[in-house]
Amino acid sequence: MEHTERQKKSLSARGNFFLLLAVGAVIGIGGILPGVSGAVLAVSLGLYKPMLDAIAGFFKDPKKNFLFLLPIGLGAALGFLAVAVALNGLLERWEAQVVWLFIGLVAGGIPSFLREANERGFKKRYLLMTLLGAALGTLLLLLDKDAQETQNVTRLLPLQALAAGAIVSVGAVFPGVSTAFILMYLGWYKAMMDAFSSVKVGTVLFVGLGAGACFLLTVKFARWLFDRFHGWAYYTVLGFLLVSALLIIPPITWSPVLLVDLLIALAGAAGAFLLGRINL
Repeated sequence: MEHTERQKKSLSARGNFFLLLAVGAVIGIGGILPGVSGAVLAVSLGLYKPMLDAIAGFFKDPKKNFLFLLPIGLGAALGFLAVAVALNGLLERWEAQVVWLFIGLVAGGIPSFLREANERGFKKRYLLMTLLGAALGTLLLLLDKDAQETQNVTRLLPLQALAAGAIVSVGAVFPGVSTAFILMYLGWYKAMMDAFSSVKVGTVLFVGLGAGACFLLTVKFARWLFDRFHGWAYYTVLGFLLVSALLIIPPITWSPVLLVDLLIALAGAAGAFLLGRINL
């Protein structure tokens, strides 16, 4: 009897491991795709708060937290690397279509984001924070007036790679902050994708150092912020997300290709909406 119970527990543990591994891969993919936030996907899958608590309070129960975070971390790394390799080629041939797909993914993810934002109730004054978030997002326009020059970056310098890693860690923690959008506007996205797909060890190392140095501090701050100012924080992030999405809309020319692009965006929105209905 005891042997049977141990078998059941073992099978359950293995099932949870592979389920969390798959979810981690989805979150990792969301962390690198333009227009998608890995943290938003974690929110829609019901894992955002447990992940923050496990990381921030890791040493309160190291074994339990380690077993919970390990498959998610492995899955996220696999998803991130897989997309870094595959998406690099896609962007070379169908950049506009890929961007429209991810804009659709952002739109489709908003309902699940709002459900989490309104978990403790909605107040009209939260909309002021959305305007503030939009203003912060608009500041991206002032980072470099010569956008064409920044878009031609082919290789990240060490300081740029460190900064890119820090941006990745922020997007991994804060729901709605699409790091890929920010990196694309800065002109660093393709260079970082190329570094991972071509295994440029130096650049990858600096990106990892930047992410690692910023991650734990970001997690602790996010946990405090979203616990203490739940609605305010979410609606600020919403404004930032919406403006960030607008920044990379491709130039619109009225043609049959535009109809295809819009259908691709609609498909992305439907996919993200369905993903938001999953409840683990």
